Amino acid sequence: METLNLSKRYGKTDALRGLNFTVNEGEIMVILGPNGSGKTTLLMILCTILKPTSGTANVVGMDVVEDGTKVREVMGIAFQEARGFWRHKPSSILRFHASMFDIDPAKRQDLIEDTMKGLELWESRDKMFMHLSGGQAKRLETAKVLIQKPKLAIFDEPTSQVDLRGKRKIWDKIRELRDQGSTIIVATNEVREAEYLADRVTILHQGQRVVCDTIPKLKDAIAGGDIVEVDFEDPVSEKLVGSLNGLGGDVSLSQEGNQLRAKVSKAEDWVPKMTSASYVAGAKIASIRITEPSLDDVFLHFTGKALADQP
Repeated sequence: METLNLSKRYGKTDALRGLNFTVNEGEIMVILGPNGSGKTTLLMILCTILKPTSGTANVVGMDVVEDGTKVREVMGIAFQEARGFWRHKPSSILRFHASMFDIDPAKRQDLIEDTMKGLELWESRDKMFMHLSGGQAKRLETAKVLIQKPKLAIFDEPTSQVDLRGKRKIWDKIRELRDQGSTIIVATNEVREAEYLADRVTILHQGQRVVCDTIPKLKDAIAGGDIVEVDFEDPVSEKLVGSLNGLGGDVSLSQEGNQLRAKVSKAEDWVPKMTSASYVAGAKIASIRITEPSLDDVFLHFTGKALADQP
């Protein structure tokens, strides 16, 4: 799945601006960005609800404008706002959804029951849609896609209004769907969700792709982003500090008493060198603590703004 110079304008507002975006087959791509960054607009174009102002988008080799009907046959979407007729029951909604995608009638009921139980919806199967809680409605929206098992599955903020226990269940089901062969796009503004799910993360800001990579590589891109705190049995000597400064790399050291604090780009590379240098200097290490950047730090680094501060 890819877009080329994709743009969408609402009046004088550019929701997407020249977006080049690629999702590999069989991966979970998380689009991370605040409200208003263009996430939902992108998803609505991919699922053929909106047409781009310019540029192209292809799903499984098909243009979303020219081949819209065929695109809809190979993809499924869980909308940000759960959809359902207010008097219908979850079990009926899922039966109808299963029938729309030619799922074997002999297997439908077992599939629906297993999916609803896995999302803790079974006890609410006969409630009317209008009586579901926000979290239950979001689980139902997810269940539609899990039953369909499309080639491309899209989830727009799948766990908003869902408690932590429910979030984990939805996340695990999305992973299972990937393992069963689906390519998945998840749009979210929650860093915990992105950390849990992503094979790769695309940061979207003001309608543009800022960066895209695996989470470890995004974190390693922050110079001095890892913090290493080392406690020694004796006060840290200037000689040891000099030795550690001579190890090379982007390192910032500070010391106080028996503790040394280092800001490094890749702790996994620097710590073994530090321990060897400390051994040669006769400095005995009591403990080591390593803190890596969060995705909030990554977002701030690449956009200049904190994700939590966005509207």
